[in-house]
Amino acid sequence: MRIETIPLERIRLDARNPRTDGETDLDDLAASLRGVGMVQPPVLSPDGDGYRVLVGERRVRAARRAGLEALPCIVQAALDPIAAHRARVAENLHRRALNPIDHAAALRLAWLLANAQALGLSERVSALMAEERPPSATLPALESLLTEAGFHPTAPAVTWESVLDDLGVEMSAARRKKLLRVLSIPGDVQESLRQLPVTEAGARALGRLDEDDQRQVVAAIAEQPDLARRTRRIARAVYGQGYSVEEALAEARGEFAPVPPPQADPPIRFENDQAAVDAVLRFLEASNQMLSALQAVRGAAPDNMDIPDPWRDYYRDALETVREAVQ
Repeated sequence: MRIETIPLERIRLDARNPRTDGETDLDDLAASLRGVGMVQPPVLSPDGDGYRVLVGERRVRAARRAGLEALPCIVQAALDPIAAHRARVAENLHRRALNPIDHAAALRLAWLLANAQALGLSERVSALMAEERPPSATLPALESLLTEAGFHPTAPAVTWESVLDDLGVEMSAARRKKLLRVLSIPGDVQESLRQLPVTEAGARALGRLDEDDQRQVVAAIAEQPDLARRTRRIARAVYGQGYSVEEALAEARGEFAPVPPPQADPPIRFENDQAAVDAVLRFLEASNQMLSALQAVRGAAPDNMDIPDPWRDYYRDALETVREAVQ
């Protein structure tokens, strides 16, 4: 490993970088490079007659925008494709936040790669990872390869906790499962979301809509980006309140006044203490049945992603109903 000053024309970017927003928000970084220079050099590997970026793509892009001709870089021996992906994931997760789609795809790919290696598939997945394409494009092929090898996500050879520890990432199981839900969104919608300031929570809410409705909402946000912060509100109006997408978008723009919900029924008044006791006992029995059913679902499918469609959505709807009822 050594530091060299490399002409920018000899530095190539790599499509396998987990980050797909490398060209955005570079002006401040470019100004910093012009003013104080490179504080932390990017890491490159030799590639033919030039070099390929391992980590630090945004710094290379910013240097080009700043009009620099050369850049001090750390040059190290080329890594195998799997080790290179781990390095890129760690670099990106500890710097400027990835958008939720890229974040989820990068982490899932790292987990699947670790399991593929544990199953003796290192040579095949190395060949797969050597193909220069984004992680989201590699995932389907890797998932297919693992399925052929008998891999099942509920009984992995390498746990999520082990992979996250190796990457130096602290993330609870509940947080991870929430993040990975965004990968259930169709690929073309994911690609659109990468270009929009939609939060992870907004993306998850959007994923509950029909695919055509998702595309309609995303198209509207692309035309009017300030709707991005209302994505959850728009989606909930459609799947939770029965609005059409047009009505939900109009309501979010302030162009549509929803019909007020019917007035809630007055609270139940019990004629005597025994009636209250009976009602509480019925509630207790129902809550025990619900807990038993919930434990059965989680036992059969520890990762919510294992529940087949459309039952996964029904499960989420049931959980959402319970949460809203107890708030």
